[in-house]
Amino acid sequence: MNTFQIFLESVTDGKVGFTIGVIIGYCLYKIMAIIAKKKLQSSNDSNETSNNIVYTDKYDNYKLILVIRTDLKMGKGKVAAQCAHAAVAAYKAAKKHTKILQAWEECGQAKITVKVESEHALKEVAKQARAIGLLANIVQDAGRTQVTPGSKTVCAIGPGPAPLIDQVTGYLKLF
Repeated sequence: MNTFQIFLESVTDGKVGFTIGVIIGYCLYKIMAIIAKKKLQSSNDSNETSNNIVYTDKYDNYKLILVIRTDLKMGKGKVAAQCAHAAVAAYKAAKKHTKILQAWEECGQAKITVKVESEHALKEVAKQARAIGLLANIVQDAGRTQVTPGSKTVCAIGPGPAPLIDQVTGYLKLF
């Protein structure tokens, strides 16, 4: 019996065949990961130059702040729903800035809720955030349940570098 016949017999018993299959699968997985990483890097280079949103890799801590209006006296469920709307809007906005989104994901996608007492204060926080290059999205309620239609309920600041976000929201109390 020659070496090739011995190899064929061992493959047919399943153990070696399975091992070879696992090795080939792993190699294909690694190749696909490398290709995907290269595509992501090339899209990052084109996406990040589009506007003045701040991204810097000198920060290793990214977070998202949800600023909630307390003067509306929303119930817990309503607040949760409005925060969810704000978080989804922030995520959609961050998809255009893949480096920011990736950094936030690598930091565990931190989300912190804080409070303000008026619509004016909510708008002011959003204005300050945008002025220093942070993402900011204000949620307006449809008014089907607890609040007047068009009420500005929550503002999402970020995701972005924690030190920059703290410049805007660091003085606000936790919700």
